[in-house]
Amino acid sequence: MADNNNNQQNRTSQATYGIKREGDGGAPHARPSAKSSAGLNTANKKRTLLIVLGIVVVAIVIWVLVWMFACNGNALFDPNAQTGQAPYKTQEEIQAELDRTVEEGMFNISIASVIEFADGTSSGTAYIENVPGNRYNMQVTITDDNTGDVIYESGVLAPNQYIENITLSKDLEPGTYNATATFSALDATTYEEVGQAAAKITINVAG
Repeated sequence: MADNNNNQQNRTSQATYGIKREGDGGAPHARPSAKSSAGLNTANKKRTLLIVLGIVVVAIVIWVLVWMFACNGNALFDPNAQTGQAPYKTQEEIQAELDRTVEEGMFNISIASVIEFADGTSSGTAYIENVPGNRYNMQVTITDDNTGDVIYESGVLAPNQYIENITLSKDLEPGTYNATATFSALDATTYEEVGQAAAKITINVAG
């Protein structure tokens, strides 16, 4: 857009002038050619129209890109995420977490050490939490230590959000499973992974 404006400023008006020759009578004089002037006006109008159309097209493209990025970003966030801190905390614990600042390059993770399920398709209380002091968005994947299978994957959680209950992506048979919850720290703007932390947990499926 800046190039178009510069090109417009750098253009000079051009016209063909007829010069009165000696012997034609009277003093020599110059006058603009009517045909050239008309051509110049038409060309300027076309250039102006093209510049305006170019500006409109660029504005539309930018708007579409911004809209698509915003939609994609919102789609990444977990629909089950709730704003605030996990409800099992006391008021003092909540306030202490609000007052705490996680240092740059550090990442605080929080999840129930044992998650109980009535059966393989029921929900269980996990209390996956991205505490207010964290500087990054967060995504959690739980894998079965024995098979390596992913049995749960969250959407993105922003700082000061938590997921209370989860449902396994795989219908597990009754039993006790050793599992690993991997927390991925994501850049808040680009959603690129900047680091990971992990916690060992136990999955209990009653029947």
